[in-house]
Amino acid sequence: MRSLFIVPIFILLTVSAHAQQTSSPNCELQQLAIDAAIGKTDAQFDLGVKFFRGVNVPRDYSKAATMWQLASTAGSVEATNNLGFLRYHGRVGVARDQAEGVRLWRLAAERGFAESQVHLGEAYSDRSYLKQDLLEAYAWAKTGKHHAQQMSAGIDKLGTADAVARMAEKLLADVRKRLSEIELADAEKKAAEYISKYSPQ
Repeated sequence: MRSLFIVPIFILLTVSAHAQQTSSPNCELQQLAIDAAIGKTDAQFDLGVKFFRGVNVPRDYSKAATMWQLASTAGSVEATNNLGFLRYHGRVGVARDQAEGVRLWRLAAERGFAESQVHLGEAYSDRSYLKQDLLEAYAWAKTGKHHAQQMSAGIDKLGTADAVARMAEKLLADVRKRLSEIELADAEKKAAEYISKYSPQ
């Protein structure tokens, strides 16, 4: 159940690097709203972050979900991840739907998105919705850690990849203690398969 209090790293650490910088928060917000309305995916994602965090607008999880749904439908894997978080955990104005949250995380995880891979690992570990499967939990967490470390070796100005890698390592340390040597070997094999199969696109 500990993962109920985890907030997606992208929500906490970033408004997309694509956001336009303007002279005042109101001008920036107006431009963001215009760009989101005309279908710019980055603006939809960023506006969702603002509504989620309550930055220069009243906090509104329902509007965050709407913006992320639009961006996710347009192909934003980050938005799919964040929408998965809102659906899995629920918030005021967003009904908890763990099946939908897992489905969204799996979509993003299979596209190689490290944070979703770790969240999927948590979902296999926490028994909140999925039947506990520690091999799957380990494999997904290890996959997420691997891909996050690859990201941090490149440009990661906001430290997002490092935060995801730390989140993955915490889960891996917990799961390792609960696996036998034989199970751990099987989990490592599965992780190697997932790392190859579900690399970032």
